Amino acid sequence: MATLLDDGSWEVQGRRIGFPVRIGEASAACATYLVRAAGVRALLAGTGLEPVSVAGRTPLFLVLVDYRVNDLGDYDEAGVAFLVRHRGRIGPYVHQLPVTQAFTMEAGRALWGLPKWLARAELAIDGPDATCHLADDEGRQVLTTAMHAGLRLPFTLPGAVTALAPHDGGVLASPVRARIGGLRVGRSASVVPGSGHPMADELRALGLSRRPLATVVADRVAFDMDPATALPR
Repeated sequence: MATLLDDGSWEVQGRRIGFPVRIGEASAACATYLVRAAGVRALLAGTGLEPVSVAGRTPLFLVLVDYRVNDLGDYDEAGVAFLVRHRGRIGPYVHQLPVTQAFTMEAGRALWGLPKWLARAELAIDGPDATCHLADDEGRQVLTTAMHAGLRLPFTLPGAVTALAPHDGGVLASPVRARIGGLRVGRSASVVPGSGHPMADELRALGLSRRPLATVVADRVAFDMDPATALPR
């Protein structure tokens, strides 16, 4: 049970979490696809969010993260996000976020409204390559993916983004400040959805192309995440 304390921090499973939540060491990979905007719009129904689209296509981000040192523990994560708009504000809407540990699942739901659910993942990020075999906690296959990004960029990239998530009929905005190093870019990835799982069925229905718009692999990712705030309705 997660409890909001008087000083703005949270207690989750007997542990206190203050802000900003710090992720000190992780590696990550992302493949960006253009998918059917109409399908994304159907998934956003009732959230007050609209997909950002060009020629009927909306960016979908398939993200893999290997968390090693951070305030929420050591775990793996795979996520699906869309680029959306809310009253002029544009940002990624996190639609699916399977994780491999129960603590981060409970904390993510409570602190930021993130749609985390418990999964099993065989995830590896090594140099230019990232792979993941994802199943739910009952063993149903969700997806298998392999990403490759061969062109190395010789600099560390600072960045900031605001993640959006629907919550209690409104929208929560969570600011993230990141530092990304060991960055590689490319356009090579494969995604094979499983069968009989809602996330797999959604990916198949959205019409992933055989080749992504871009792939990114980062050896070193660190970021701070602030409390979520409710956007005006």
